[in-house]
Amino acid sequence: MVTSKIPGEIGSTEYVFLTLYRLKTLSDEEKRNWFGSWQKIRRNLPPGMKIITEASSAFGTEYTGFTVYEGPMDKFEELTDILEEHTWGFLEKSLTIIGSKGFSLHSGEFQKIIEGRPVD
Repeated sequence: MVTSKIPGEIGSTEYVFLTLYRLKTLSDEEKRNWFGSWQKIRRNLPPGMKIITEASSAFGTEYTGFTVYEGPMDKFEELTDILEEHTWGFLEKSLTIIGSKGFSLHSGEFQKIIEGRPVD
């Protein structure tokens, strides 16, 4: 399992989670239920997790929307349980991309990379 901290002089690493989703075609009643479920998700985020962006469109993709979360890896694992519980029956598919926020290498390591990089 990936931990939320990188030891040594690098310090801690925060993660961002881009979750793309494709809603199935919903009836009016299912739409009301979806919005109710989404409110439950928002109210029950694990401690340390926060929503950075909610988008009802994901232009240029096959997905109908996306959410960007931020927080530690272990809390995202808790969030996935909440998401599964409250989105079951509404989604055709989803995709999550996980990245570390900021630089995870010591700044001296980045200097070496920049110096060895060809000119753009």
